[in-house]
Amino acid sequence: MRGEAIVELEGVWKVYRMGRRRRIEVEALRGVYLRVERGEFLAVMGPSGSGKSTLLHLMGCLDRPTRGRVLFEGEDISSMRPATLARIRNRRVGFVFQSFNLAPTLTALGNVELPMIFAGVPRGERLRRARELLARVGLRERERHLPNELSGGEQQRVAIARALVNSPDLLLADEPTGNLDTETGREVLSLISGAHGGGVTVVVVTHDPEVAAAAVRALRIRDGRIVGGTDG
Repeated sequence: MRGEAIVELEGVWKVYRMGRRRRIEVEALRGVYLRVERGEFLAVMGPSGSGKSTLLHLMGCLDRPTRGRVLFEGEDISSMRPATLARIRNRRVGFVFQSFNLAPTLTALGNVELPMIFAGVPRGERLRRARELLARVGLRERERHLPNELSGGEQQRVAIARALVNSPDLLLADEPTGNLDTETGREVLSLISGAHGGGVTVVVVTHDPEVAAAAVRALRIRDGRIVGGTDG
């Protein structure tokens, strides 16, 4: 029996127009059908340029499809206003990127606070929640440090804390261990698995078989099409 879908892609194409006159078409996704159920841990694997990141951006309401439909909790994102999409991204979806994407002039604490500022959370509550998340990822003593004062693994842990601070329904991670050594990557994967264990739906794009093995389900994408998958 199938559960409740949090994200569904129905015949999705994503075409980018390139060049000076935008005459060159690049088909990043080609007729993709995919259903992600609430509570899943899904890994998406494939070579560079296969459409993995485009798929993630559509799931996270960062982009709209050229053709087909992307449904977030049953609602077509193409019919949503930009303000609604921004609210979903801020409050319902957490993002973790390979390059960390931390604000360089903010401390670890300030970076984790940032999504709550956009969500209108009062300052006292922001500080409490940010410190609680930093402690959970093992950075209680590093909250006043700037990103350039942190190791790559510490920066990624800050990014995970930031992604989780608004209690999202969906966590999207794009090569979250890609810039990390093996041991640090395993620590980051443990944090992501812990978020899934706490009830967050997780979709992770990865080249790493060890990351994919931690997921409950894995699929492969090539040339913009899903070409295979497994259930864990």
